[in-house]
Amino acid sequence: MRTRTFLSAGVAATLLATGGIIAGAGTALAAGDPTYYFDPVEAKVLQPGEGYVDLSPSGSGGQETGQPDGTFVYAISKKPLTDAAWTGGGAPASLKVDPTDGCTPKAGKAGVYLCDLSEDSHPFVAPEVEADATAADNTTAYYSLVYVPRGASVDAGIKEAQTAATQPVGERRAHSTITVKTRAHVAQNTMKPTVPTLPAGQSVQHTVKLHAVDAGRLVVSIAAAPGERRWDDGELKVDVTGVDAAGAAGAECDHSLGEIGWGGEIRCDVTRPGDYTVTYGLRADVTTPAWKLRATAVYEVYDFGTGNPEQTADFGISSTIPVTPRYQLIGRTSTGDLYFNLGSGRSPQVFSYSDLAGTTIDWNSYSAVTRLGPQTVQSTGPGAVARDKSGVLWSYAASGDGGLFKDRRVVGGGWQVYNALAGAGDLTGDGKADLLARDAAGTLWLYRGTGVRTAPFAAKARIGGGWQIYNALTGGTDLTRDGKTDLIARDKAGVLWLYPGKGDGNFGARVQVGGGWQGYTSLVSPGDLNSDGKADLVARDSAGVLWYYQGSGTASRPFATRVKVGGGWNRYNLLF
Repeated sequence: MRTRTFLSAGVAATLLATGGIIAGAGTALAAGDPTYYFDPVEAKVLQPGEGYVDLSPSGSGGQETGQPDGTFVYAISKKPLTDAAWTGGGAPASLKVDPTDGCTPKAGKAGVYLCDLSEDSHPFVAPEVEADATAADNTTAYYSLVYVPRGASVDAGIKEAQTAATQPVGERRAHSTITVKTRAHVAQNTMKPTVPTLPAGQSVQHTVKLHAVDAGRLVVSIAAAPGERRWDDGELKVDVTGVDAAGAAGAECDHSLGEIGWGGEIRCDVTRPGDYTVTYGLRADVTTPAWKLRATAVYEVYDFGTGNPEQTADFGISSTIPVTPRYQLIGRTSTGDLYFNLGSGRSPQVFSYSDLAGTTIDWNSYSAVTRLGPQTVQSTGPGAVARDKSGVLWSYAASGDGGLFKDRRVVGGGWQVYNALAGAGDLTGDGKADLLARDAAGTLWLYRGTGVRTAPFAAKARIGGGWQIYNALTGGTDLTRDGKTDLIARDKAGVLWLYPGKGDGNFGARVQVGGGWQGYTSLVSPGDLNSDGKADLVARDSAGVLWYYQGSGTASRPFATRVKVGGGWNRYNLLF
């Protein structure tokens, strides 16, 4: 939909100083604030059976005395607005008009609506129009808008609105059309984007070839490709260097040149059908990371609706600098909901925000849940497993689109024999995430990951006995920076131990981290939370305070002194 623009009082003053028409010369109306004006109304395009348009102007200005005080007169007709007899009054049968709050139909004047403007009303009060699903292609209505100041003749304003097309568009009088276009019609507008790779430190030209059968607006937006995280301000380091349209006369483009922000757009307004080539330049800084990006081109014919043609094309930044991953911490509440807490990449506030994950499962129906390894903020990673109360184990693949998990798949039954499950990351060095399980006798078992979702684990292999001394296990990350996944274990005396992974499914001799860890109700190693390339640890105490332990990358002293993240984390009965 079009964006409303508001002009400043300074613009109005300039128009007055230069003799610009402000008070609607040639109109039967006078009185009221002489500086008030509104922008011309726009042509509206409706999709049958979907959406609506409101008929308000796109902006207004002046208003030295504040909110305009008076009446907006809207006139809608099946015929062009040149007939004083008003024989075409009212919208075509397939168009439905909702007067909305603040507007009333004028008795005896089909298609005329009076909208009161006062301090208590919205400055853009207007009727809304929608098209039936059966509306025919190119069904057209004509509409106008006239402003009548308080105290002036509303009847004169109605007559002016009914014949608005016989007079020039003014500052307080405008007219346009409402047209229905079917999806099949609009689909004739086609686009073909070409998006070459952008090398770091260089520039490229991207193009969109547009075949336009309708007037519209071409919008090209650049965002993270699927599976890539969004960037912070100043982190992308890609600039738009220019934009131009070649081909048939009737296209005008613009963009705020400079670095692409999140949701930045390249826009081209096309007023005539024809073939156009829109070209925009991109330049990457020499330090730009290897982002994967998606250019989405939408040709906006409809003011509202899903039928606007759209094309996407993915491209990358050719760079030796990787995009720094960010990770999330997942929490389960007493109501069985999951929340993802997204990593910020910065300390001490290592989480940027928390949000509800859209799941249909009551996660409190599971007696054990663990993620298999770190999960990124865009929900990529090895996923998770959950055991229900009957002992059936379920696997959840990461969604990869920010939606947390895909639908669950059954792994098998009999998992109630284990009193602890811990995601281990890739313990075996084959690139696939593994699972650790401890039985009642204290034996630790390795379930090697297969990478096959329908059968995610191979037969169990014994690691060793004596693991009943631990009341917390957390793994999945490389804490020693040797390329091998490690395990953290807390014993019943509150001593924390590091088990360095050997890369073959086994562990080296344990290393004592320190004592006093019995005060924590949860320990999780979610990944690198501060973007320094080292895996970190978080711990929640019995008061619900979450603490951040920055990883050092060394086995002898794997964590720095703790830093408080914040309170309220006891809202979760499980963190993973």
